[in-house]
Amino acid sequence: MGELISVIINVYNGEKFIEKCLDCIINQTYKNLDILIVNDGSTDNTLKICEGYSDKRIRIINQENMGLSRARNVGIENAKGEYLYFIDVDDWIELDTIEYLYDLCKKYNTKMSTCRPIDVYDYNVNIANEEEEIKVVSGLEMLKKVLLAVDRAVTIWNKLIKKELFETIRFEDRIINDVTVTYKLMIEADKIAYSNQIKYYYLRHKSAVTSKEKENAKRSIDNYKVSVDRYNYIKNLYPDFIYNDIGMIRVITMLYLRDNKELDDFLNEQNAMKLYKKLFSFKVFTCPIKFKEKVKILLFLISPRFCKFVDRKYHDNNRFKM
Repeated sequence: MGELISVIINVYNGEKFIEKCLDCIINQTYKNLDILIVNDGSTDNTLKICEGYSDKRIRIINQENMGLSRARNVGIENAKGEYLYFIDVDDWIELDTIEYLYDLCKKYNTKMSTCRPIDVYDYNVNIANEEEEIKVVSGLEMLKKVLLAVDRAVTIWNKLIKKELFETIRFEDRIINDVTVTYKLMIEADKIAYSNQIKYYYLRHKSAVTSKEKENAKRSIDNYKVSVDRYNYIKNLYPDFIYNDIGMIRVITMLYLRDNKELDDFLNEQNAMKLYKKLFSFKVFTCPIKFKEKVKILLFLISPRFCKFVDRKYHDNNRFKM
């Protein structure tokens, strides 16, 4: 039997999804699990469904609604395992996922391992994996992936993480919360094992997408604030890390192109365009981001107004999304 692993499931009104999520956890091939459900003030049948499970490995923490960031911190602080694994309640994983990631950590002597997630739109999926390819990358190499939003490196889910890495790290009470911790974890980790195998299924559905313009503006404003905090933190440690600059300019470009007056006013107040011009480097065109995004960044440098016009035109046709 391997080390105890805590699986943290934060849930708020997840009655439609909790059974699928829990079933894939309790039936994992890796059995030494501490299954911690943080019920963040659900008002539907979530609690009743969870209490219906007889598996002794399940622990339920009930609390008033505090939001995802603080609920995740509650999970960290109450976890008993040597490793932590976060899963969103509306997602699910292959039955060998935790064993697979644990074996990667032990085989390659890493404190973190991850594999490939995939977006799905319903539960009926049948996806064939490619030939297995495993890489052991440095913390800085993984930090580069976080900054460039490559391979879902920025998300907290889909990663098996040694609990000791969280000794001084907690989620900040922000709308954008994964971003507040993953870059710090990559810096703390000496190396990370990465596999190209698909083990995590990220369910996209209407209730997971914010549609109101005002809420989108708040989320985008928080995204900018968090990104600036991240930039300054990394700059202090690695002043010449060019991917930190590139990561910041891609965030600024993305936010300006959202075409929201409240957001535009905020970015102008923050002199975001001035920061963009200060940080811009043609090295952006040699980094591993999508060609369409490189084109956007170049157009944005030449003319933000024209870039926004082109982006809107192609976005309407679902052909020019970042």
